[in-house]
Amino acid sequence: MNLAEIQSFKQIGRRLRSEREGRGLTLPAVAGLCGMSISELVRIENGELLGFRQVLEDALTNAEVYAKALDVELDSGERQHSGMASINAKNDDVFIPVFLRKNNYFG
Repeated sequence: MNLAEIQSFKQIGRRLRSEREGRGLTLPAVAGLCGMSISELVRIENGELLGFRQVLEDALTNAEVYAKALDVELDSGERQHSGMASINAKNDDVFIPVFLRKNNYFG
């Protein structure tokens, strides 16, 4: 995951929050519409990727479900810029957050 992917997902989250608030919808109402928990919606709106099992794949899928519940279409530019549209994560892939990765300082 790179900085552009993180920024793009944060942008998607801001857009969905703006759409929800602009329509006067509450998080519990949208959670009921899309079958997701309030905490999942909050993570999407805040652009937090680490709460999802297969980080980028699940985050984008959940954001698309959220967008569909609001009748908002995420344009391909938002998805392509982040690189999330083309991710083919395997079920056994493991995401290791950057702060937990070991750096190889010697080459």
